[in-house]
Amino acid sequence: MLKVMLVDNEAAIRKGLAHGIRWESLGCVVAAQAEDGVDALAQIPQCQPDIVISDIRMPGMDGLSLAEELYRRWPHIKTIILTGFPDFSYAQRAIAYQVVDFVLKPTSVEQLTAAVEKARLQIQEERSHQKLRSELVSQSEENLSLQQDMFLRDLIRRVRLSTLYVYSRMAQLRMDLKSYYVLSLAVVPLEGGQETNCLPFLKDAQAVFRDSIPDYPIWFVSVGDRACYAVLQAPELQDLTVLCSEIVYAVESIPRYHLSIGVSLHRTDPLALANAAEEAEQARQFADYAHPEQPAIGYGDLPTVDQESMAEILQVLQQLKNAVEHESLDAAQKSLQTLFQHVHKKKLPTGEVRRIYICVYNFCSTQLFWSRERRDIPGGLPTLQTLLQSGSIQELEEYLCSFVGVLHHQKDHSLESPGDTVKAVRHYVQQHYMEELTLETLADMVYLSPSYLSKLFKRETGENLSIYIQNVRVQQAKILLRTTNLKTYEVAEQVGISDPVYFSRIFKKVTGIKPKDFRHSEEL
Repeated sequence: MLKVMLVDNEAAIRKGLAHGIRWESLGCVVAAQAEDGVDALAQIPQCQPDIVISDIRMPGMDGLSLAEELYRRWPHIKTIILTGFPDFSYAQRAIAYQVVDFVLKPTSVEQLTAAVEKARLQIQEERSHQKLRSELVSQSEENLSLQQDMFLRDLIRRVRLSTLYVYSRMAQLRMDLKSYYVLSLAVVPLEGGQETNCLPFLKDAQAVFRDSIPDYPIWFVSVGDRACYAVLQAPELQDLTVLCSEIVYAVESIPRYHLSIGVSLHRTDPLALANAAEEAEQARQFADYAHPEQPAIGYGDLPTVDQESMAEILQVLQQLKNAVEHESLDAAQKSLQTLFQHVHKKKLPTGEVRRIYICVYNFCSTQLFWSRERRDIPGGLPTLQTLLQSGSIQELEEYLCSFVGVLHHQKDHSLESPGDTVKAVRHYVQQHYMEELTLETLADMVYLSPSYLSKLFKRETGENLSIYIQNVRVQQAKILLRTTNLKTYEVAEQVGISDPVYFSRIFKKVTGIKPKDFRHSEEL
């Protein structure tokens, strides 16, 4: 139903208009009445009429002045003027303000009905045109998005395109790839997950990306339902990898999935987009072997080896990963030897070899879950610190072989349930929240690798271990604020946080208010 506003300084006339016309048959309803133009303008934002029927002569603001304001501020509203003084000058002004019709007083039902019908038809026509324009714009945007996707796919797949074509096509598609990054995103269900459709989660990750980087255009090019490339049109950004890590943490609120991201080098040549995509993919694959605290890796952070060598290394790492996950010691050791042979053949620098081997350690450590009888493991367990301090490639390789050998022994040891382990960690945190708590110390307490404990805790509880510790401390702080007169910094120290500024920040993040405001609210 269209909404009609009646404007006349005589209440009797307004009443007659409201009840003398069969508004329902015209598809209308009288939604508001006003005494003059000033009163009408005050009501319009709330009432939002489609048609205004106004007398021409009124105190305060006359009908033509009202029509002028409506035309200037709400041009979609249709105006009908009632007048007892036919005058050509009135008609000239009315035409300028796009008044639908003049209805002479005394007003007949037939005349006013005809004028309202005329206004109604104009509204229908305009809305029809607006809908058509919106559909055309939507189709145009969809077509543009499709063409952009096809263009990026051609560049990524190294379809032979001339430089002139690439630059002219970018102009047509409103793209400027003279400064950009390519990112590789992939999602996989975590161990034990039954889901096979990862596309919704991938879409969620894309949405978070758009929200997190709103200042720069970004296009997503799908690679199946578990992976995609993101082409980010942006200047060189110092903290892009850090931002990507934060996006992973935000997206992984659902613990059934894992998201990894690789970031290419910053590029300035549109024709190098395929190379950037390869960089991003290699970095993302390497992220699968990185520490869980580093879920996004930039290509510049990878070992500085040529792309061919990196591709071969990644292939061996994938074989090792499969062997470890399936607890095949022979296959794992064989993959390790293949990796060692490749490293020696390519004569990679010691520093780069160390970085590769540490990634192997980090991944393998996530698979370890053995009983507390570590003394039963021949030679003990090599630590990451040992790897970092080892002096030669041979020592590194011996430590890695020993470390991977540990996986074989976990079959022969009685295992605690993951739930019991997480319960023990939570109990320890609740009893020792006032002390310094690190992932490493908690992992050592339950005889797990830090990376495995991190993933296990999140899988079992749905939240990060660091967040759990933070929430326990805030909960204890609330008790102290409620029951003691300790100062804020003293409360912070009592719950294991030495920095009062940091304490206030996380307290507000968790509770929504500052510590002092929480105390005052409890006192009321």
